[in-house]
Amino acid sequence: MAQTEKSKFEVDLDNERVFVDNRWLDRGELAKMLTERLASMDYNVGKLSSAIEFLDATLKSLESFSVRLTPDVAAQLRDNATRSNLPVGAVIREAVISYLVGAALSKLG
Repeated sequence: MAQTEKSKFEVDLDNERVFVDNRWLDRGELAKMLTERLASMDYNVGKLSSAIEFLDATLKSLESFSVRLTPDVAAQLRDNATRSNLPVGAVIREAVISYLVGAALSKLG
């Protein structure tokens, strides 16, 4: 999940969902809720509108990388993801962040 300091929304990058009103919603669900509210003349749509804008902006800002793994390493990665109940992409993101933090700390001495 990704969350910025400025944001009041958490984003599930793997499932392309945003956490709003105590639940995870994708773009289609948000659009449906906005449409329903407007159709019923309920114009309290600011939070939903902000959530869909934030989700769109976050997804558009993402960068993708390609990596080649041996079958053994790929199997270990999938097993780890399954045991952690996480998508493979989330495990890879956590590993990269952990590596970068370690590299930064090692530079400090």
